[in-house]
Amino acid sequence: MEQLQVLIADDSEFMRVAYRRILESESDLPVVGMAVNGEEAVQKAAETCPDVAILDVRMPRVDGIQAAHEIRKQNPTTSIVVISAYDDLAFVADLMRNGVENKAYLLKHSLSEVTSLVRVVEAVHNGQTILDAGIVQRMARLFCKHSDRLESSLHDEEQEILGLMAEGYNDSGISATLHLDHTQVDELSHSIYANWVF
Repeated sequence: MEQLQVLIADDSEFMRVAYRRILESESDLPVVGMAVNGEEAVQKAAETCPDVAILDVRMPRVDGIQAAHEIRKQNPTTSIVVISAYDDLAFVADLMRNGVENKAYLLKHSLSEVTSLVRVVEAVHNGQTILDAGIVQRMARLFCKHSDRLESSLHDEEQEILGLMAEGYNDSGISATLHLDHTQVDELSHSIYANWVF
C-alpha cells in the first residue's frame, strides 16, 4: 500500500504533537506539515499536497471547516478528517455540504485508542465517510422524528439501518441484526449520509 502523507492543523501544540506521534509511531505515516491555524493549513496544503488533512474546527483566522473547503478546492483528492470538541450538527452539515466522500468528523473524546486515528486516516483515504457514533445517533434521531423528509429517498433497508443508528447501534451491530456483511452496511450507511440534506 502506498504511504499516505498527512497534514495536521490544530491551534493546540499539545494536540498537533500528539497526533503526529500517533501517526508516525503507530503506522509510520509521514506528517508533511503542521499548522497552527486554518490559513496556514491551506497554505501548507498547497505546498505539500497531502493525501489527508487532519483539522481542528475552532482555529484562529480561518476555521477548520472553511480550511477543509479551501484545501479540497485546491486539491480535490485530499481527504479530510475533522477532529473537534464540538458536537454541533451545524459544523458537520457545513463540512459535508459539497459531498460526503473521503471525509470524517470525529469528536476528540472518542479517540480513546491511538489506533483509531490511524484507521480513520486510512479509511477516508480509501473513500469512506466516517461520522462519530454520537453524531450519527443524534442525526438519526433527528431525521427519524422528521421521517417525512427521507421516506421517499430511502429504501427499506436504509430506513431499517437509520432506525438502528438512532438506537445507538454501530456497524457491527447493524450487520449482525440485519444479517448483512460489513461492505453492505458501509454502502447503505454512505447512501444514508448522502441523502441527509446537509
